[in-house]
Amino acid sequence: MAISTYIKNEKQFFKVYVHFQGKQNKSLRIQRAKFNIETLKDAQREEKILIRSVAEEISKIEGRGLKWVDLIYRWEVSAKLGYLGDKYKNHTLIRDHINRLNRYTRPWFQTIASDLTKGDGRYILNLAKEKGSSTGLLKNIKSSVNIVFKWAIEEKLVIGIHTSPTEGLLVSDKSEKVPMILSLEEIRKLLSVAKEQGHPWYHIWSFAFLTGMRSGELKALQWKDIDFEKDIIRVSKSYNSRMKSLKCTKAGYWRNVPISRELHQIISDLKKKSCYNSESFVLPRHYTWTNGDSGKVLRSFLTEIGVERHIVFHTLRACFATHMLALGVDQATVMKIGGWQDIKTFQIYIRLAGIEVRGATDVLHLLPKTDSLNKKDNIINFL
Repeated sequence: MAISTYIKNEKQFFKVYVHFQGKQNKSLRIQRAKFNIETLKDAQREEKILIRSVAEEISKIEGRGLKWVDLIYRWEVSAKLGYLGDKYKNHTLIRDHINRLNRYTRPWFQTIASDLTKGDGRYILNLAKEKGSSTGLLKNIKSSVNIVFKWAIEEKLVIGIHTSPTEGLLVSDKSEKVPMILSLEEIRKLLSVAKEQGHPWYHIWSFAFLTGMRSGELKALQWKDIDFEKDIIRVSKSYNSRMKSLKCTKAGYWRNVPISRELHQIISDLKKKSCYNSESFVLPRHYTWTNGDSGKVLRSFLTEIGVERHIVFHTLRACFATHMLALGVDQATVMKIGGWQDIKTFQIYIRLAGIEVRGATDVLHLLPKTDSLNKKDNIINFL
């Protein structure tokens, strides 16, 4: 607060300036000023009026709660300090929520959180959907908003409302799309051309197709994890690209992956090319891999060889599961090798492989019997 003088048209005037900072929210600041005051007494009176007015405004705003951007920041700090429980010991989970909120709820940033409504919730979800976000991502956005809002309500940082603006909003897409995978012929073509050209990703792609390992598990694979006597790979860790460190697998437990004859060839090639020691990593550490561009490299190469597929690196794992099932490997074994725990998620690959319905319609004998239809070879030739 301050009273100062200035000269205007050769006459002295007084100026009153007040500045207040929020008590709860230090980023909340309000300034007010008044000019052209002729006497000091009037200036002192105006100062008191401005102080009272700004203090009431600050109190009113803080009584309604914090801005959404401040709420996000406070939740992040509380989570990292361990105030929200062991669930957030893994800072990657915190970062995922924060990145999602910063990217998709930016229109809310300067809005008082308690003023946000269901309409605001629909707006950000529709905005994300218009930008091509999947149903899964929309659900994650909704979940992140709900988590922060629930915490803020419990901590009384949001006043006057009892539910999140995205609570209860539907984001399901009834028109389910068939997941995109590569056929066996497309996989063979990809690996064949990649080998001929000496593509730097050949060994990584081959490893992914032949083991079903996740990207982070492949990055973390060390020579000490390969048991050459038992012909198995022990998958016990994953690489966290954000933290640049090793962590446990997504499922939280170790598993064994058998080494096939073809995988033996890949491992032998890698062993010859590497500075072999037990602690060193098996697969090459390409910049585009650690930089998160593995999907772009894969799609670009597929386009070059005439295979148009909008897939990501994780699709290679889906290909492993689907084709293993289609070729007769039982469900339990595939789940064990790949480290799948959720049967609901794994049902996607079962449906893609078609093993649940294969041959079921052979019991139907409806067409008129003819010589050609009585012979299996003729049927095959006819089709």
